[in-house]
Amino acid sequence: MTSTQALRPTTETVSVRVPARRIGVTMLRTTVESTALVADAADDDAAELGLIVEEVARGLVDAATEDSTLDCTLSCTGHAARVRLTATIRSDLHKDRHAVGWQIVDALTRDTRVIRSSFDPARHGYPTEVDFDWQPGACAA
Repeated sequence: MTSTQALRPTTETVSVRVPARRIGVTMLRTTVESTALVADAADDDAAELGLIVEEVARGLVDAATEDSTLDCTLSCTGHAARVRLTATIRSDLHKDRHAVGWQIVDALTRDTRVIRSSFDPARHGYPTEVDFDWQPGACAA
C-alpha cells in the first residue's frame, strides 16, 4: 500500500522581513536559496531562483524609502515557486522595467506583476508589491 503523503512534493513556505538595504538583499537571497534546497530543488534551480529574487529585491531597495522594509513570502516545491516581495518605494518601479535585471526576471518567470498602491503619507511612499511564479527550466515565451 502506497501512502499518498509520500507522493506529494514537499512544500515549504517562508516569510521573511529584512531591511530595505543592500545587506537585506543578501540575506533574502540566502534564505530563498536555502528554502528551495529544503523543498528538493536542484542546486542550479535554487541558485536561479535566488538570482531572480535578488534582481527584484534590488530594484525595490534602490527605490525604497529610508525606513522601508523588504518583505518576502516564498512558497516553494522542488518543481515550482510563488514569490511575493513588498516594500514602500519613493518612485515608480515601472520605469526601471527595461533594465537588464528586469529582463532576466521577465525571461525566467511567469506572470510577473507589479502593483503600486497610492501614495501613503504615513510611510512617505508608495506601497509596492511584486509577485511572480517560477518553474525550473520554464522561461516566459
